[in-house]
Amino acid sequence: MIRLSIPAALLAGPAYADAGDYGHMMDWGYGMGMMFGPILWIIVIGLVVAGVVWFVRSSEGGSGPGTGSGAQAELDMRLARGEIDAEDYTARKKLLNG
Repeated sequence: MIRLSIPAALLAGPAYADAGDYGHMMDWGYGMGMMFGPILWIIVIGLVVAGVVWFVRSSEGGSGPGTGSGAQAELDMRLARGEIDAEDYTARKKLLNG
């Protein structure tokens, strides 16, 4: 127990030494904190929103526009049902894949 109390007392020493003005951002007052605080929070909130949007879009399974996986599956099903022939399938697949 003594092993833990000595380092704790040494680390807490500066807080006890200057208890009156401790915590005022080293004499910066409120100027710098008031200027950069809101900017920092806007950045943090923007990153959180971007992360949520990215997560939602990536969890959809890539079936959004531009991926063509839904259209590719439909094309495969039409070929399997016999609605289109192999030549038409190849031409449409080439068109889908770009």
